[in-house]
Amino acid sequence: MKKLALSLLVASSFVSADFLSVSGGAGIWQEKISGYVKNGDTINYLNNKAAETDGNDKTGNLGLNDKTQPYVWVKVIHPIPLLPNIKGQYTKYSTSGDGIVSGNLKIFGNDLGNINTKAHTKLDINSYDVTAFYEIKPILADLEAGFGVNVLQSKTEVTTATTHSTSSAVVPIPYLYASVESMKISNFSLSATAKYLHVSFAHYYDYTGAIKYHLPIPMLDITASIGYRYQDIVGKDGGDETKIEFQGAFAEIGAKF
Repeated sequence: MKKLALSLLVASSFVSADFLSVSGGAGIWQEKISGYVKNGDTINYLNNKAAETDGNDKTGNLGLNDKTQPYVWVKVIHPIPLLPNIKGQYTKYSTSGDGIVSGNLKIFGNDLGNINTKAHTKLDINSYDVTAFYEIKPILADLEAGFGVNVLQSKTEVTTATTHSTSSAVVPIPYLYASVESMKISNFSLSATAKYLHVSFAHYYDYTGAIKYHLPIPMLDITASIGYRYQDIVGKDGGDETKIEFQGAFAEIGAKF
């Protein structure tokens, strides 16, 4: 009888799910940018001042600056069997800078022309990220697993003393998703998430880790989090390649109803 009761307890912990709940949050992320845009044997770095003075006429630098940007998210969890739960997130990327651009410049496959001079570059990206996932709740942690797509809507402007070029692109990136959050201990919990894609012509890695404080307020789960996020995006098209990395600390507040 004891074995049966224990088995039922363990089984119920794995299949348990919240009744309908809605949670959301907002935060700021210190987006330190790096990477490059490659066109044949010419490379223009996104943020590498040394490339302007290395003596190589096939390397350049856009001089994009690190920025702190906002993001918001909302998550809906329901008790309907087989139907996945949903999380949506919007993240803003906006940066600009001055550098010396070398050769032909292509970003996300769009041609901005043959620059070869000092230039001011502005890069704006809006990220619309939707994840479908299933929730598993063992005794010591909450687990989530699923899949999603991050749609990047970008606009790039390059201005020199004599020219002005603009390009826009919409890039959908599918990925696999996993998340874990520990049980609360003294109102604190730890969480980590991973979004992953790796194919021959592209990869997408998005990892976060955070410590979360749950405010001791009855009937509400209000949280404050600090953590670190690393994102690496690569797209290839023949001899053209775009690589963008964002990484840095973030701070967030959230609530679950």
